[in-house]
Amino acid sequence: MRNILKVWLRKNELTPDPNDMAGVVSSMGKINKSGLIDAIMDEGIELKRETVEDVVTRCNRVAASYAARGWNVDTGLVYLRATVTGAFFGKKFDPAKNGLYVSATQGMEIRKELANTEVEILGEMPDVMQIYQVTNLQTKAADGTLTRGRNVEVDGAYIRITGDDPSVGVYLESADGSRSSYKLDADLIVVNNPSKLMLLIPAEWQPGVYQLRIVTQFTSSGKQLLVPRQMIFGQELTVI
Repeated sequence: MRNILKVWLRKNELTPDPNDMAGVVSSMGKINKSGLIDAIMDEGIELKRETVEDVVTRCNRVAASYAARGWNVDTGLVYLRATVTGAFFGKKFDPAKNGLYVSATQGMEIRKELANTEVEILGEMPDVMQIYQVTNLQTKAADGTLTRGRNVEVDGAYIRITGDDPSVGVYLESADGSRSSYKLDADLIVVNNPSKLMLLIPAEWQPGVYQLRIVTQFTSSGKQLLVPRQMIFGQELTVI
């Protein structure tokens, strides 16, 4: 069975050419490990669900452990490789200046599925707010990490921060139960465009797992929305 990937088209705001369009994947929702195991069980595998879950959990843990010890890990689905970031002063690792992350790139299984994928164009994207990707500009990775004291780039649509409602702004809100929540000061929004924000993550923010929420009254017509609209980025972000 072929995969169907639904794609919206949106105008490239960086050029005046009305025919210059970019493709945006239409999200079908979010699926976690439990949902994937449900899908495996639906295929009719002759194993108990608890056994499948235990094998998947062990595989993830072992792969992560090998990657964290410097192995280049090929899971078939992705390639994992550990990287150290930041400058080293005094020849010591300083968690305040250095970071660790594991990059993941597509493996053979993903390439096979992409080769078996048909793109369905849905038409021109309506005037709706979207967050497509968040990139750590220190590591150049869109892996969900944000480095304190460094810049992060947010790519999306209709995300310019405008409006005089008190709720307008950029928020990082706790996703790990720590109850930490931050609203970014306006002067830390370095670039504020409809399709791109550049943000400076304060060095004093606490490490943890957060959700990005953007609230704005921006419209393409130049008129402010009477009621602000908001978007929560689907990927959890880890401040390091």
